[in-house]
Amino acid sequence: MCTMQSWGVILIIAGITLTSAAEDLTFNENVLFLDENVTLAVNPPYIINGLASNVDVRCLFKRDQVPAMATVLSLVIAHSNATDQPVYSFVASVNEFEGHAHNISHDVEVISGSIDNRGESSLHIRFKYPDSKMTGVYVCEVQGFDQIGRPITKYTKLQILPKDAQEIFNQMDVLQNTVNAFQTCREGHLMLFDKLIQKLSQTSEYNFTASAFFNGHRYLLADMIPLFDYNVDQNVCNSIEGYLIELDTPDEMAFFERFLAQTNASYVWIGAKKNHDDSWYNEHNSSVRPLFTWAPGQPVNDATHNCMCASRNDAWKLSPCLCPYSHTQSDLGYICEVPEPNC
Repeated sequence: MCTMQSWGVILIIAGITLTSAAEDLTFNENVLFLDENVTLAVNPPYIINGLASNVDVRCLFKRDQVPAMATVLSLVIAHSNATDQPVYSFVASVNEFEGHAHNISHDVEVISGSIDNRGESSLHIRFKYPDSKMTGVYVCEVQGFDQIGRPITKYTKLQILPKDAQEIFNQMDVLQNTVNAFQTCREGHLMLFDKLIQKLSQTSEYNFTASAFFNGHRYLLADMIPLFDYNVDQNVCNSIEGYLIELDTPDEMAFFERFLAQTNASYVWIGAKKNHDDSWYNEHNSSVRPLFTWAPGQPVNDATHNCMCASRNDAWKLSPCLCPYSHTQSDLGYICEVPEPNC
Protein backbone atom coordinates (compact mmCIF):
# COMPACT_ATOMS: atom_id res chain seq x y z
CA MET A 1 0.00 0.00 0.00
CA CYS A 2 1.23 3.48 -0.89
CA THR A 3 1.81 5.72 2.12
CA MET A 4 1.45 9.50 2.10
CA GLN A 5 5.24 9.70 1.97
CA SER A 6 5.45 7.49 -1.11
CA TRP A 7 2.74 9.60 -2.76
CA GLY A 8 4.84 12.67 -2.05
CA VAL A 9 7.75 11.06 -3.87
CA ILE A 10 5.53 10.23 -6.86
CA LEU A 11 4.21 13.76 -7.06
CA ILE A 12 7.70 15.31 -6.83
CA ILE A 13 8.92 13.04 -9.63
CA ALA A 14 6.02 14.26 -11.76
CA GLY A 15 7.25 17.84 -11.37
CA ILE A 16 4.78 19.16 -8.76
CA THR A 17 6.30 21.03 -5.80
CA LEU A 18 4.49 20.22 -2.55
CA THR A 19 4.40 22.22 0.62
CA SER A 20 6.23 20.90 3.67
CA ALA A 21 3.07 19.90 5.54
CA ALA A 22 1.89 16.46 4.42
CA GLU A 23 -1.77 17.32 4.90
CA ASP A 24 -1.48 20.50 2.80
CA LEU A 25 -0.98 19.15 -0.69
CA THR A 26 -0.88 22.25 -2.89
CA PHE A 27 0.76 23.47 -6.10
CA ASN A 28 0.80 26.61 -8.23
CA GLU A 29 -0.61 27.12 -11.70
CA ASN A 30 2.76 27.87 -13.28
CA VAL A 31 3.56 24.14 -13.43
CA LEU A 32 0.44 23.29 -15.47
CA PHE A 33 0.71 22.20 -19.10
CA LEU A 34 -2.89 21.62 -20.21
CA ASP A 35 -3.80 18.69 -22.45
CA GLU A 36 -7.07 18.31 -24.36
CA ASN A 37 -6.92 14.50 -24.00
CA VAL A 38 -7.81 14.83 -20.32
CA THR A 39 -11.55 15.37 -19.78
CA LEU A 40 -12.98 17.20 -16.77
CA ALA A 41 -16.76 17.48 -16.50
CA VAL A 42 -18.76 19.40 -13.88
CA ASN A 43 -22.51 19.06 -13.42
CA PRO A 44 -24.12 21.51 -12.87
CA PRO A 45 -21.55 24.03 -14.18
CA TYR A 46 -22.33 26.51 -11.40
CA ILE A 47 -23.31 26.50 -7.73
CA ILE A 48 -26.49 28.25 -6.60
CA ASN A 49 -25.95 29.28 -3.02
CA GLY A 50 -28.62 27.80 -0.79
CA LEU A 51 -30.21 25.70 -3.54
CA ALA A 52 -27.58 23.32 -4.91
CA SER A 53 -27.78 19.84 -3.37
CA ASN A 54 -25.05 18.10 -5.38
CA VAL A 55 -22.18 19.04 -7.66
CA ASP A 56 -20.46 16.19 -9.52
CA VAL A 57 -16.91 16.43 -10.84
CA ARG A 58 -15.59 13.72 -13.18
CA CYS A 59 -12.06 13.26 -14.47
CA LEU A 60 -11.67 10.92 -17.47
CA PHE A 61 -8.62 9.79 -19.41
CA LYS A 62 -7.95 7.18 -22.11
CA ARG A 63 -4.32 6.15 -22.31
CA ASP A 64 -4.56 5.10 -25.96
CA GLN A 65 -5.24 8.76 -26.87
CA VAL A 66 -1.75 9.70 -25.62
CA PRO A 67 0.70 7.23 -27.25
CA ALA A 68 3.64 8.72 -25.37
CA MET A 69 2.17 7.50 -22.06
CA ALA A 70 2.85 3.79 -21.70
CA THR A 71 1.32 3.44 -18.25
CA VAL A 72 -1.21 5.46 -16.25
CA LEU A 73 -0.18 5.69 -12.62
CA SER A 74 -2.81 7.95 -11.02
CA LEU A 75 -5.62 10.47 -11.44
CA VAL A 76 -5.93 13.38 -9.03
CA ILE A 77 -8.56 16.14 -8.75
CA ALA A 78 -7.42 19.43 -7.20
CA HIS A 79 -9.27 22.68 -6.44
CA SER A 80 -8.52 26.37 -5.99
CA ASN A 81 -11.13 28.78 -4.71
CA ALA A 82 -9.12 31.67 -6.19
CA THR A 83 -9.27 32.10 -9.97
CA ASP A 84 -6.90 34.99 -10.64
CA GLN A 85 -3.78 33.45 -9.02
CA PRO A 86 -4.90 29.93 -8.12
CA VAL A 87 -3.14 27.72 -5.60
CA TYR A 88 -4.52 24.21 -5.84
CA SER A 89 -5.22 21.76 -3.05
CA PHE A 90 -5.64 18.07 -3.82
CA VAL A 91 -9.19 16.81 -3.22
CA ALA A 92 -9.28 13.15 -4.26
CA SER A 93 -7.11 10.61 -6.05
CA VAL A 94 -6.97 7.08 -7.38
CA ASN A 95 -3.81 5.12 -8.16
CA GLU A 96 -2.95 1.89 -9.97
CA PHE A 97 -1.38 0.23 -6.92
CA GLU A 98 -4.38 0.30 -4.58
CA GLY A 99 -7.13 0.30 -7.23
CA HIS A 100 -9.59 2.44 -5.31
CA ALA A 101 -10.13 6.17 -4.79
CA HIS A 102 -8.89 8.22 -1.84
CA ASN A 103 -10.69 11.12 -0.21
CA ILE A 104 -8.03 13.74 0.50
CA SER A 105 -10.53 16.48 1.45
CA HIS A 106 -13.30 16.13 4.03
CA ASP A 107 -15.56 18.34 1.91
CA VAL A 108 -16.04 15.75 -0.81
CA GLU A 109 -17.67 12.36 -1.28
CA VAL A 110 -15.74 10.00 -3.55
CA ILE A 111 -18.19 8.15 -5.78
CA SER A 112 -15.83 6.00 -7.80
CA GLY A 113 -12.31 5.80 -9.18
CA SER A 114 -10.27 3.33 -11.21
CA ILE A 115 -7.14 3.08 -13.34
CA ASP A 116 -7.55 1.14 -16.57
CA ASN A 117 -4.50 1.07 -18.85
CA ARG A 118 -6.49 -0.77 -21.53
CA GLY A 119 -9.53 1.49 -21.46
CA GLU A 120 -10.74 4.59 -19.64
CA SER A 121 -9.43 5.68 -16.25
CA SER A 122 -11.80 7.79 -14.18
CA LEU A 123 -12.28 9.61 -10.91
CA HIS A 124 -15.74 10.79 -9.82
CA ILE A 125 -16.35 12.98 -6.77
CA ARG A 126 -19.44 14.72 -5.41
CA PHE A 127 -19.99 17.73 -3.18
CA LYS A 128 -23.10 17.49 -1.02
CA TYR A 129 -24.88 20.82 -0.41
CA PRO A 130 -21.92 22.84 -1.70
CA ASP A 131 -21.42 26.48 -0.81
CA SER A 132 -19.38 29.30 -2.35
CA LYS A 133 -16.07 27.95 -1.07
CA MET A 134 -16.48 25.06 -3.53
CA THR A 135 -16.50 27.41 -6.51
CA GLY A 136 -13.35 28.30 -8.40
CA VAL A 137 -11.03 26.25 -10.61
CA TYR A 138 -10.80 22.47 -10.67
CA VAL A 139 -7.86 20.58 -12.13
CA CYS A 140 -7.68 16.97 -13.28
CA GLU A 141 -4.13 15.61 -13.17
CA VAL A 142 -3.02 12.38 -14.85
CA GLN A 143 0.36 10.88 -13.96
CA GLY A 144 2.15 8.07 -15.72
CA PHE A 145 5.36 6.88 -17.39
CA ASP A 146 6.57 6.70 -20.95
CA GLN A 147 8.12 3.65 -22.67
CA ILE A 148 11.48 4.07 -20.95
CA GLY A 149 10.13 4.93 -17.50
CA ARG A 150 10.26 8.71 -17.57
CA PRO A 151 7.40 10.46 -15.73
CA ILE A 152 4.61 12.12 -17.74
CA THR A 153 1.95 14.41 -16.29
CA LYS A 154 -1.15 15.68 -18.12
CA TYR A 155 -3.65 18.28 -16.91
CA THR A 156 -6.91 19.92 -17.72
CA LYS A 157 -8.95 22.46 -15.76
CA LEU A 158 -12.47 23.83 -15.51
CA GLN A 159 -14.23 26.61 -13.60
CA ILE A 160 -17.30 26.26 -11.38
CA LEU A 161 -18.98 29.63 -11.09
CA PRO A 162 -21.17 30.88 -8.23
CA LYS A 163 -24.75 31.85 -8.97
CA ASP A 164 -27.00 33.79 -6.66
CA ALA A 165 -30.49 32.32 -6.29
CA GLN A 166 -32.10 35.70 -6.90
CA GLU A 167 -30.18 36.00 -10.18
CA ILE A 168 -31.64 32.68 -11.31
CA PHE A 169 -35.14 33.77 -10.31
CA ASN A 170 -34.68 37.03 -12.21
CA GLN A 171 -33.57 35.14 -15.32
CA MET A 172 -36.60 32.85 -14.99
CA ASP A 173 -38.87 35.90 -14.76
CA VAL A 174 -37.31 37.39 -17.90
CA LEU A 175 -37.72 34.09 -19.75
CA GLN A 176 -41.33 33.71 -18.61
CA ASN A 177 -42.14 37.27 -19.69
CA THR A 178 -40.59 36.56 -23.09
CA VAL A 179 -42.66 33.39 -23.47
CA ASN A 180 -45.83 35.22 -22.42
CA ALA A 181 -45.15 38.05 -24.86
CA PHE A 182 -44.54 35.61 -27.71
CA GLN A 183 -47.70 33.67 -26.85
CA THR A 184 -49.76 36.87 -26.77
CA CYS A 185 -48.23 37.96 -30.08
CA ARG A 186 -48.94 34.61 -31.70
CA GLU A 187 -52.51 34.52 -30.45
CA GLY A 188 -52.97 38.03 -31.82
CA HIS A 189 -51.74 36.93 -35.24
CA LEU A 190 -54.08 33.92 -35.24
CA MET A 191 -57.01 36.21 -34.48
CA LEU A 192 -55.83 38.59 -37.21
CA PHE A 193 -55.74 35.79 -39.79
CA ASP A 194 -59.22 34.64 -38.78
CA LYS A 195 -60.57 38.19 -39.08
CA LEU A 196 -58.92 38.63 -42.48
CA ILE A 197 -60.46 35.43 -43.75
CA GLN A 198 -63.89 36.49 -42.51
CA LYS A 199 -63.49 39.95 -44.04
CA LEU A 200 -62.45 38.58 -47.42
CA SER A 201 -65.25 36.05 -47.42
CA GLN A 202 -67.82 38.73 -46.59
CA THR A 203 -66.62 41.30 -49.12
CA SER A 204 -65.95 39.08 -52.14
CA GLU A 205 -67.38 36.14 -53.98
CA TYR A 206 -64.35 34.01 -53.06
CA ASN A 207 -64.25 31.16 -50.56
CA PHE A 208 -61.05 31.09 -48.50
CA THR A 209 -59.63 27.98 -46.87
CA ALA A 210 -56.70 28.37 -44.44
CA SER A 211 -53.90 25.86 -44.04
CA ALA A 212 -51.96 25.04 -40.91
CA PHE A 213 -48.79 27.05 -40.29
CA PHE A 214 -45.73 25.88 -42.22
CA ASN A 215 -42.31 27.40 -41.50
CA GLY A 216 -43.96 30.52 -40.10
CA HIS A 217 -46.32 30.98 -43.06
CA ARG A 218 -50.08 30.52 -43.42
CA TYR A 219 -51.55 29.59 -46.82
CA LEU A 220 -55.00 30.82 -47.84
CA LEU A 221 -56.73 29.09 -50.74
CA ALA A 222 -59.27 31.06 -52.76
CA ASP A 223 -61.20 28.64 -54.98
CA MET A 224 -64.44 28.31 -56.92
CA ILE A 225 -63.74 31.49 -58.87
CA PRO A 226 -64.50 32.03 -62.59
CA LEU A 227 -61.40 34.05 -63.49
CA PHE A 228 -57.76 34.11 -62.49
CA ASP A 229 -56.08 37.44 -63.16
CA TYR A 230 -52.49 37.57 -61.90
CA ASN A 231 -52.38 41.27 -61.06
CA VAL A 232 -55.83 41.42 -59.48
CA ASP A 233 -55.30 38.33 -57.33
CA GLN A 234 -51.77 39.36 -56.38
CA ASN A 235 -53.30 42.61 -55.07
CA VAL A 236 -55.81 40.62 -53.02
CA CYS A 237 -52.92 38.71 -51.40
CA ASN A 238 -51.01 41.95 -50.83
CA SER A 239 -54.02 43.41 -49.01
CA ILE A 240 -53.65 40.77 -46.30
CA GLU A 241 -49.86 41.20 -46.03
CA GLY A 242 -49.17 38.23 -48.31
CA TYR A 243 -48.45 37.30 -51.92
CA LEU A 244 -49.28 34.59 -54.41
CA ILE A 245 -47.60 31.44 -53.12
CA GLU A 246 -43.95 31.00 -54.10
CA LEU A 247 -42.58 27.46 -53.93
CA ASP A 248 -38.94 27.63 -52.89
CA THR A 249 -38.04 24.26 -51.33
CA PRO A 250 -38.96 20.56 -51.72
CA ASP A 251 -40.59 20.65 -48.27
CA GLU A 252 -42.80 23.57 -49.26
CA MET A 253 -43.73 21.81 -52.50
CA ALA A 254 -44.74 18.71 -50.52
CA PHE A 255 -46.79 20.83 -48.11
CA PHE A 256 -48.49 22.54 -51.08
CA GLU A 257 -49.51 19.15 -52.50
CA ARG A 258 -50.76 17.81 -49.13
CA PHE A 259 -52.77 20.94 -48.43
CA LEU A 260 -54.53 20.94 -51.81
CA ALA A 261 -55.25 17.20 -51.59
CA GLN A 262 -57.45 17.99 -48.57
CA THR A 263 -59.51 20.61 -50.41
CA ASN A 264 -62.13 20.57 -53.16
CA ALA A 265 -60.04 22.71 -55.50
CA SER A 266 -59.60 21.66 -59.15
CA TYR A 267 -57.10 24.19 -60.57
CA VAL A 268 -54.81 26.47 -58.57
CA TRP A 269 -52.43 29.23 -59.76
CA ILE A 270 -49.22 30.16 -57.94
CA GLY A 271 -46.93 33.21 -57.98
CA ALA A 272 -44.25 32.14 -60.47
CA LYS A 273 -44.02 33.96 -63.81
CA LYS A 274 -42.07 33.40 -67.01
CA ASN A 275 -39.29 35.71 -68.21
CA HIS A 276 -38.68 36.62 -71.84
CA ASP A 277 -35.90 34.00 -71.93
CA ASP A 278 -38.39 31.30 -70.82
CA SER A 279 -36.90 31.11 -67.30
CA TRP A 280 -39.20 31.31 -64.26
CA TYR A 281 -39.02 33.76 -61.39
CA ASN A 282 -40.88 34.77 -58.24
CA GLU A 283 -42.33 38.25 -58.32
CA HIS A 284 -42.33 38.81 -54.54
CA ASN A 285 -38.90 37.36 -53.78
CA SER A 286 -37.03 37.47 -57.05
CA SER A 287 -33.72 36.54 -55.39
CA VAL A 288 -35.01 33.01 -54.66
CA ARG A 289 -35.19 30.63 -57.60
CA PRO A 290 -38.57 28.86 -57.81
CA LEU A 291 -38.63 25.10 -57.28
CA PHE A 292 -41.09 23.04 -59.30
CA THR A 293 -42.25 19.47 -59.51
CA TRP A 294 -43.50 19.32 -63.08
CA ALA A 295 -46.54 17.38 -64.21
CA PRO A 296 -45.91 14.59 -66.75
CA GLY A 297 -45.02 16.04 -70.17
CA GLN A 298 -44.35 19.51 -68.77
CA PRO A 299 -43.16 22.18 -69.24
CA VAL A 300 -44.65 22.93 -72.64
CA ASN A 301 -42.79 25.69 -74.48
CA ASP A 302 -45.67 28.03 -75.34
CA ALA A 303 -45.19 31.80 -75.38
CA THR A 304 -48.79 32.35 -74.23
CA HIS A 305 -48.41 30.23 -71.08
CA ASN A 306 -46.65 32.74 -68.84
CA CYS A 307 -48.05 31.71 -65.46
CA MET A 308 -47.90 28.56 -63.36
CA CYS A 309 -50.75 26.38 -62.14
CA ALA A 310 -51.47 22.91 -60.80
CA SER A 311 -54.45 20.62 -61.15
CA ARG A 312 -55.99 17.80 -59.17
CA ASN A 313 -55.78 15.53 -62.24
CA ASP A 314 -51.97 15.86 -62.15
CA ALA A 315 -51.77 15.25 -58.37
CA TRP A 316 -50.99 18.96 -57.94
CA LYS A 317 -47.82 18.82 -60.01
CA LEU A 318 -47.12 22.03 -61.94
CA SER A 319 -47.62 23.16 -65.52
CA PRO A 320 -47.25 26.44 -67.47
CA CYS A 321 -50.68 28.03 -67.80
CA LEU A 322 -52.49 30.93 -69.41
CA CYS A 323 -53.15 34.10 -67.43
CA PRO A 324 -55.53 35.70 -67.25
CA TYR A 325 -57.70 32.62 -67.57
CA SER A 326 -61.44 32.13 -67.19
CA HIS A 327 -63.61 29.02 -66.92
CA THR A 328 -67.38 28.77 -67.09
CA GLN A 329 -67.49 26.14 -64.32
CA SER A 330 -65.92 28.55 -61.80
CA ASP A 331 -63.52 25.90 -60.57
CA LEU A 332 -60.35 28.02 -60.58
CA GLY A 333 -58.33 29.15 -57.57
CA TYR A 334 -55.10 30.58 -56.21
CA ILE A 335 -53.19 30.55 -52.91
CA CYS A 336 -52.02 33.52 -50.88
CA GLU A 337 -48.88 32.89 -48.83
CA VAL A 338 -48.96 35.06 -45.68
CA PRO A 339 -45.82 35.19 -43.49
CA GLU A 340 -46.42 35.25 -39.76
CA PRO A 341 -45.20 38.64 -38.47
CA ASN A 342 -42.16 38.54 -36.20
CA CYS A 343 -43.04 38.94 -32.55
